[in-house]
Amino acid sequence: MNFVIFQDLIPNTTVVKIHRIGCHHYTTHEPTTTTKWHEVEDLKNAKLLAEDISKNSKIGWRFAKCCTIHAKSSLDCDEV
Repeated sequence: MNFVIFQDLIPNTTVVKIHRIGCHHYTTHEPTTTTKWHEVEDLKNAKLLAEDISKNSKIGWRFAKCCTIHAKSSLDCDEV
């Protein structure tokens, strides 16, 4: 597994986000009843799942800022 998808289970609360598996947001998260993390093997499947999860949302999906090549700090995640 290389990527994880963050999903807020409360509709239209926050955008669905794609993170790298090593991101501190994923590795240090505490399980809750209102959020869910989905592990996926590659970027193609991460995009497909993020699109699928967010299609009934008004907010959509994006790459997590901490895990993109444009992030201010790449200490938390590798480049996408």
